[in-house]
Amino acid sequence: MKKIALTLFTLFFLMASLVTVFADRDLPLLVDDADLLTDVEEKRIESKLERISDDQECEVAIVTVYSLDGKTATEYADDFFDYNGYGYGNDDDGVLLLVSMEDSDLAISTHGYAITAFTDIGLNYMADEFVPYLSSGDFEEAFSLYADLCDDLLTQARNGSPYGADSGSSGSEKKGFSPKRLLVSFGIGAVISFIITGIMKGQLKTVRFQPAATSYVKNDSLNITISRDLFLYRKVDRRAIPKNNSSSSSGSSVHRSSSGRSHGGISRKF
Repeated sequence: MKKIALTLFTLFFLMASLVTVFADRDLPLLVDDADLLTDVEEKRIESKLERISDDQECEVAIVTVYSLDGKTATEYADDFFDYNGYGYGNDDDGVLLLVSMEDSDLAISTHGYAITAFTDIGLNYMADEFVPYLSSGDFEEAFSLYADLCDDLLTQARNGSPYGADSGSSGSEKKGFSPKRLLVSFGIGAVISFIITGIMKGQLKTVRFQPAATSYVKNDSLNITISRDLFLYRKVDRRAIPKNNSSSSSGSSVHRSSSGRSHGGISRKF
């Protein structure tokens, strides 16, 4: 009887643990435990996060803490996402920004569809944009910009082209250097080059085209008596083919959290 009771208790504990990990979210999308925002600022940011999360069907969250309690920023962000029930829909799609004030750490954790939507390149681009505001103490602007960038990158991903997913694209293209601008720049350069070469051509009054090469050689100035071809050496360049070290074809590095679930994301100082 005791063995049966122990078995039932163990099964109940395991079921309770699973429910705890994958339960519906019981915290707001903005958790400001480090008290970086005023009450009014919190309401504005949380309202924006709720709107974007509903529109995109992907939860966009922000968590601020003072200390990481011995964890890395990535571990803390992943665990906070998993064990507090964050994520939209059956696949728990979501992205969470963690800010820790003790040592100026931040991490962005992605799960579900957000792993595809937010590539490593995209996440680093976002961080480059909002981190300066974090560093200067303008936290509301930093969080508002983060939310807007999440909205933009999710929209781009829904349209079939996640930001930075094409690893062969150049840095200028990733920063918004569009083909239209390239064509305009090329056209302007061609016109300027045509004008300059036209002016230079007009200044060459004494130069005339000669139909034969002999016109350019002085009489009796060249006398070839012996002609030979000598093979001196051969030079062969070998280059290794670059390998793709990314663990995901989506352009996102993926790892497992303490709950065993897959997450993407980045971490850095601010």
